[in-house]
Amino acid sequence: MQPKQQESSLAYSKRTQMLAKFGDRNNFLIRFNPNMQRDICVDAKQCFFGDYPTLRELKAYGERFASAWLVPQLYNLSEFCGCKDKLTGTSLEECAFTIATEFSYLKVTELMLFFHKFKSGSYGKFYGSVDPLVITTALRTFLQERNYAYIRHDSGQKVQEAEEYMMKDPRYRDFKERRINGTYTKTYAEFLKEYDTICK
Repeated sequence: MQPKQQESSLAYSKRTQMLAKFGDRNNFLIRFNPNMQRDICVDAKQCFFGDYPTLRELKAYGERFASAWLVPQLYNLSEFCGCKDKLTGTSLEECAFTIATEFSYLKVTELMLFFHKFKSGSYGKFYGSVDPLVITTALRTFLQERNYAYIRHDSGQKVQEAEEYMMKDPRYRDFKERRINGTYTKTYAEFLKEYDTICK
């Protein structure tokens, strides 16, 4: 299979998956419209780690669909902020395109969480007019929070994997049982020393 054919086949597969999971373009726009921020953003973990598409994956709906999806999100933010000079026209489209290209690895739910948090005052405010640079700068601040959430999530998974591995050792199971029952208060290292002494 030629590289062009592989790319085409992969794009077709991605599009099929997106349609199966989220429906056509109109269904997607309804499901992830700005009014849904209230429901979607209740669980930040789900926004970060749930199975939702990235802006890049929205290409399955069309080359510029990510920008088209961002326009109502940005417009909603602009309206919410109550500034005299709203984000409209070319500025609105340019801001959507910039976010779609520069932050294409973000999930749609992560962006909805960002807009929700912006509205709550987490990233400052506009002065007189809605400034696209304030939005993209705030998005960089959000990325730091996102990175921290991913580090915490990955650390938690590693701790859980280590715990599952250690539970295979009967000494560790005995130690855990004693700790839970409150009959042992020392560390696991101290427990192992005592255990090894007893077993000799």
